[in-house]
Amino acid sequence: MHSIAILVLAFVAVPAETREQIFSMIVESDPPPEATKAEPPMEMPGTIPDAPPPDAQIDFAAMQSSAPENVVGAIEPPSGLLNLDVNDGPGGMPGDLEFANGKGPGALKIKGGLGGRGSGDAKAALVKGYGGNEASEAAVATGLKWLATHQKADGSWSFDHTTKECMGSCTGPGSLKECDMGATSIALLAFLGGGHTHEVGSYQQTVRKAINYLLEHMKAAPEGGDLRGKVIANEGMYVQGIAGIAICEAHAMTKDRRLRRAAEAACNFIINSQDPKGGGWRYAPRQPGDTSVVGWQVMALKSAQAAKIRVPPIIFTGATHFLDTVSADDGANYGYDAKDQPGRPATTAVGLLCRMYLGWKRDNPALGRGVQFLSKTGPSGGDMYYNYYATQVLHHWGGEEWTKWNDVMRDMLVKRQTREGHAAGSWPPFGGHTGGSGGRLLDTCLSVMTLEVYYRHLPIYDRKKVQVDF
Repeated sequence: MHSIAILVLAFVAVPAETREQIFSMIVESDPPPEATKAEPPMEMPGTIPDAPPPDAQIDFAAMQSSAPENVVGAIEPPSGLLNLDVNDGPGGMPGDLEFANGKGPGALKIKGGLGGRGSGDAKAALVKGYGGNEASEAAVATGLKWLATHQKADGSWSFDHTTKECMGSCTGPGSLKECDMGATSIALLAFLGGGHTHEVGSYQQTVRKAINYLLEHMKAAPEGGDLRGKVIANEGMYVQGIAGIAICEAHAMTKDRRLRRAAEAACNFIINSQDPKGGGWRYAPRQPGDTSVVGWQVMALKSAQAAKIRVPPIIFTGATHFLDTVSADDGANYGYDAKDQPGRPATTAVGLLCRMYLGWKRDNPALGRGVQFLSKTGPSGGDMYYNYYATQVLHHWGGEEWTKWNDVMRDMLVKRQTREGHAAGSWPPFGGHTGGSGGRLLDTCLSVMTLEVYYRHLPIYDRKKVQVDF
């Protein structure tokens, strides 16, 4: 008792600043070994420092002409290192969801923006309520099975199907032969989209091995948070964005504290890779942006917010400015970059999805015109990249446009899936933006995630069926 009293008095005598540091270390420390699960812990790099500080001051030209709706208060360029606090800032994904009585598949409450991915009645209700069916769910299940059988021993996947795991039995390999970080990240997203994590679901070990692979290959100092792997040609920031989404989603779905530091570091790398003048992202850090790469970075940062990681609002201000520079018709259509003529279906789908997550409301006239453009264009039999993004836009939009789109998209994917042989459960390459480089693996992942749309992300605007707390 005397010893305890002495310690208490000593602690009171410690300056307030020092006490706060001690409390911080206690709160931030990992749980004791006896509080963890019996499963072997995921390996983390020795030290994951924050990304290097920006080397140029932010200069978003459009900030002077119009203030984005999603920015509150004064806009000031960040100075020095951007430190992300997991407990600070609002989330950016839909929060609790409840189907209103008589307006949907019944009274239903779902916790969290990614909570629809769980098993049981909630997931089944979302499938039924938004246009999925037994055939679409069976296609997802067999697609995940094919992906699991093609995971390499080290936990990774490859876009090149000449690997020993496939033994050349699946046609349509991608041309990217040294992009395993990208292949692993997109495959991991397909499992997470179906509700499978390293803690729950039918593929716990598959997911665990994939997460371990990403963490083991995250670059340490001085490039902390770098998930690009072997940077090949134009794939670098694509991989960073997709891997960032995967790590953030895994953390958001499990609350596994061992993933938080990696998620924060990955987001710091994305933040500090933003073009300091134009607000976009492209192949390498700080290059002038293009819409395709921007889409993955925006979704990575929004996934971070779903994991309760704070993202400085000015980063989204920059993304908004970039979208303004590549758009036409007040934002109804989008091109690839500032030199491109707006109106491509794929880049328009990417741009509109970004606008939805960056705060555009459903009654925005330009958003309505953009949705009508996608609806009239319809699903593509030759571009799965476009299908993946446009399906999300139409799902969030809802209404007759979604029903019409979904009936065609869902049945086309179910019918197109390979049903026999070693490739059963996968999809042959569609061509377009992904078929050549990513081949069968990439288009299989995109097809699976497209068929998971009913529960992968909760609808943003569907207030007739759901009540969403942002």
